[in-house]
Amino acid sequence: MRERYEELLMLGERAVGADNFEHAAGLFAEAESVARELGEIDLADRAFCNRCSVLVELDQGADQIPKLKEILLSSGDTRNRFLAAYCTGVAYYISEDLERADSYARRATGIAREIGDQSLEHRSLNLVGTLAARASRFDEAEEAFRRCMEAHAGADGYQRVMAAQVEDNLGYVMLCTDRLDEGIRRCEAARAVLEEYEAEHYLYEVLQDLCYGYVLTDELDMAFSCGTEALEFAIKYSDEQIAKNCLFLLSEIAVRRGDTFGARRYLHELTAYYPEAGVSEEIIDVFLATDLTTVVNLRG
Repeated sequence: MRERYEELLMLGERAVGADNFEHAAGLFAEAESVARELGEIDLADRAFCNRCSVLVELDQGADQIPKLKEILLSSGDTRNRFLAAYCTGVAYYISEDLERADSYARRATGIAREIGDQSLEHRSLNLVGTLAARASRFDEAEEAFRRCMEAHAGADGYQRVMAAQVEDNLGYVMLCTDRLDEGIRRCEAARAVLEEYEAEHYLYEVLQDLCYGYVLTDELDMAFSCGTEALEFAIKYSDEQIAKNCLFLLSEIAVRRGDTFGARRYLHELTAYYPEAGVSEEIIDVFLATDLTTVVNLRG
């Protein structure tokens, strides 16, 4: 049965690499059951944490926080404690409890350093950096992302997908700190890897960032191409935040092209995401008169 457990973990990791998160969650759940039948608590906890890492991608991780905290506090397996802390941080991030998310991300980073495993440390540092970027603490975010990139040196296989996400995050920080050429170069490098691995689930955030970068450099055709593709993926994957960001950016592109009608159309589409706000034509007029690149936080 131990062989079956290892096989299920391997299959689950492959399913994650193929963006098949629901299938991966089922495989990790089966692995957990096998481990519990064997009386292997640490192995069961590891499979549970792997399942939670997938559930948070499906916005279903919040219900698992109490069990994750229990593992963090009581497990004798340091790697499981890292996974529990990291998954808790991500779950809090997705539920918009950013203070707790930051606390658990830093806790996970400390545990990863205890283990001495750079691949684990990069995962938590990426979350630390993402939270810092969201709060516009760009120096802190850049330091975290650069350390992640160092940990990914020589990565291959699915680890290249993870490295590409970090490179995109670093590129975004550079866009926000007026290093446009290098920022776009890094985001384009990330895009190439994600397209190579057909990692659609991660690609559209990179396309959003490229849209933003190309708007800032006034390369409007490139910006429009990236923005429309990002919007299609965001709608496909029900990512409202990125869909809203793209509509803001596409409106700004239309304004810069002198297409006021097109800009209004994008802003009217945007109002569907704010049904409680009652967005009026007067508010849309304000948006049309505002450089929207100055008010959109793509990580917020």
